[in-house]
Amino acid sequence: MRKFIFLFILLLVFNIKNCLAQNIYYADFDSIIKNSDVGKKIITYFDNENSVLLEEIKKFQSQIKDKEKKIISQKNILETNEYVKKVNLLQNEIDNFNKKNNKKIQKLNNNKDKTLNLLMIEINKILKEFAETNNIDIILSSNQMLIGKSNLDMTDKILKTVNKNVIKIEIIK
Repeated sequence: MRKFIFLFILLLVFNIKNCLAQNIYYADFDSIIKNSDVGKKIITYFDNENSVLLEEIKKFQSQIKDKEKKIISQKNILETNEYVKKVNLLQNEIDNFNKKNNKKIQKLNNNKDKTLNLLMIEINKILKEFAETNNIDIILSSNQMLIGKSNLDMTDKILKTVNKNVIKIEIIK
């Protein structure tokens, strides 16, 4: 029985030593994406595309309001059937625009996700090489941690490496 307890304690001590010997660091990957040169270009591109869509929506809303005012002003002049017909046409126009616009927004969001995934693939390649070069066993994402020493934060070093190695990512349009 004593041999069993001694063996158990011995195994426990060696396992604890192995756990303590690992090099574990963390990085803020959201910050790396947002602050990397390529990440900034991707975000700027999709923000501009989103702004174009918003301008189209505002322009269409203005046109619809004008058409609505015109139809309302003709309410007393037109026959009931004709008035209802114009209102239904306007509603159909609005529905069609909303369907097209929702498809554009969905496509834009999908393209943004795909492009950012391409960037993440490149960042993961860099992380693997970075970990091997710097003898790091584990790199954690800072948003999955509660707290860590600031000297274990590798965000800036990884960001510099990403800026150096990832010069261009194809933006999916």
